[in-house]
Amino acid sequence: MSKEINKWLSSLEDYSFSDIQRINSDASFRNYFRVTDDRKGSFIVMDSDPSLENNEQFLYVADLLNKISMPIPNIHHIDDCGRYFLISDLGTKTLYDHRRENHFLDFYDRAIELLVSMQINGESLKIQLPNYDDALLYSEMELFKEWFCFHELGLSVQKIEKIDFDTLFMQLIQSASNQERVLVHRDYHSRNIMISDNDEMGFIDFQDAVSGPITYDVVSLLRDCYIKIEPEQMKNMLRIYYDHLIKNHMTNKPLSEFIVDFDLMGIQRHLKAIGIFSRLKHRDKKNNYINDIPLTMSYLKHLSNQYESLKDVLIQLKLK
Repeated sequence: MSKEINKWLSSLEDYSFSDIQRINSDASFRNYFRVTDDRKGSFIVMDSDPSLENNEQFLYVADLLNKISMPIPNIHHIDDCGRYFLISDLGTKTLYDHRRENHFLDFYDRAIELLVSMQINGESLKIQLPNYDDALLYSEMELFKEWFCFHELGLSVQKIEKIDFDTLFMQLIQSASNQERVLVHRDYHSRNIMISDNDEMGFIDFQDAVSGPITYDVVSLLRDCYIKIEPEQMKNMLRIYYDHLIKNHMTNKPLSEFIVDFDLMGIQRHLKAIGIFSRLKHRDKKNNYINDIPLTMSYLKHLSNQYESLKDVLIQLKLK
């Protein structure tokens, strides 16, 4: 931990921190530390350089989510430069960390209920968030072309330009645009869902929230880039989520049509994710994320048996 953080922590009144540990950083430019006060327990220090991260948006979205009582970290203190944050500690384990436990799937039922609660209670707030529009959806898929096809696969620009990405991209954008709009976390997956020692559930990494397609967060959860859920279990959990939506009048689409939306939304997200994992390796020198591409790609290969435009792209990339 830097001297600046230590100095700032020492300046906070009514705290006495005796233990400071670095914890895993995420895919952003932020760094995290767990600090312990002998009387008040543990907290998280977030080091988020405002020249690299949009801290104002983090605070803005946190305020919105607090209005609907979502279980996110409380922000206790911010330094004068707006870089260091002392926030509450939601626990040492994520949903991902519980993946080998017998009651693992029980957490998914709760994660689905929490997601539905956020979507229902966030109905009045979504207008205050950026819109997940066609341009943003398209730009995210362009990451796949630039960082995976060009940098990771080593394909030439000429080769990439010959591949018919646009037919697929337009299909995915049209499907996303025709879905019901809700408050979208935008990274609702096993590594961002926290489980406390008391089994209380919360979530982090919400600063990129948008008003967007209703299937986005549930496909992030059930077709997770980090955890493979067995297809039959995934279908059952998707049906539980769908039944919540029907019960709360959040969709009137038949299940078969909803599943197509779910599939196509997943394709869009996984193209983006593969592009981001490749960018993390080639631009940011974070090589470990490249290990998450095979599982993410497996979802695309599986769905290419049902969706011809995806199949055509994978064949042209010699990935199928």
